[in-house]
This record gives sequence, structure tokens and C-alpha cells, in this order.
Amino acid sequence: MMTSQTVQQLLQVFRKTRDNHTSGMPLHRSYQEAVRSVADAHSVTYQTVGDGCRRRLGLNNISELYELLAAWVKGDSRGLVRQLKESSDSESHAEIEQFFSGGDAVPSEIRKASPKTPSHDETETFQFRLAERDARMLRALAELEGISAPEIIARTVTAAVRDRMAVIARGIVKNAEAHA
Repeated sequence: MMTSQTVQQLLQVFRKTRDNHTSGMPLHRSYQEAVRSVADAHSVTYQTVGDGCRRRLGLNNISELYELLAAWVKGDSRGLVRQLKESSDSESHAEIEQFFSGGDAVPSEIRKASPKTPSHDETETFQFRLAERDARMLRALAELEGISAPEIIARTVTAAVRDRMAVIARGIVKNAEAHA
């Protein structure tokens, strides 16, 4: 049986995997980056956290985990929840339920704005620089919201681009009506 601490580490890996993937990173790389991040945060090895995500979950290989993660990011958490509950003591079940039932879910207004998470092939990567003060505020905001900085950037930019496009489209329509 996994300890409560191991369950918490796994949930952190899953959250970071989802956030990385949602911001456009391929699922395999999202998972690897998440494991590395959680291992660093807990001062343990990558292998220790990776072992929790596979062997301690009762999975035979990494492919099984990727299948469960892929299903989860598409909206079906049942397999991942089942593996977590079967591998942990009942004291952790409430935390697992909360994580997957909405306590850590993507907010509904964001789900409505983007009904399907784009695949890596449907996204484009942009690079930009922020003033140091703004970068600190961005990291603080991400921490307060419990999501990664790339995820908050993706959400914020997506909303701003859509809002700006709506403003421009309304202006074009008004201009066309005025000249008609």
C-alpha cells in the first residue's frame, strides 16, 4: 500500500503532467517533466517518483500509465482513480476523490472556452520575454491558482486573443455597415 505522502506526490505529478500537456507539451514529455519537478521539490530521485507512478500503482509498464493519463486528460479519470484507490489505503481515498472530482479540475469556464484539449499537432509554440517584475507576478499568480506558469500563460493568452479577435470583428462589421 502506498503511503499518503506517495499518493500526494503522484497527484502532484498528475497535476503537473496535465498542466504541461494542456499548454502544448506532448504527453510523454509532460509526464517526464512533471516527475522531474516533483522529485526535485521533494528532494528524491526521479526513479523514486517514477516508481510510485508505475510499480506502486500496480502497473506492468510505463505504457499502461500513459494510457491512463491520456484517458484522464481527455476527461475519463476512472482508470487512474481505480489504480490509485486499489494501491493506497482508505485514508487517501477522500483526497483522491477530491482531486479528480473537481477539487483540482479545470474550471468550467475554461472547459467551455476550449471543449477539447488541443493535441501537440494542433498547437504552436511561441516564445516571449517578460519584465522581471511581471515574471515574478506570473509565477506568484500561478502558485496561487495551483497551476503551472505555462498553463496560466496559455489560458490568459488564449482568452486575450479571442477577446481581441471579437473586438476587431465587431469593428469590421460596424465599418462595413457604415459604408453600406
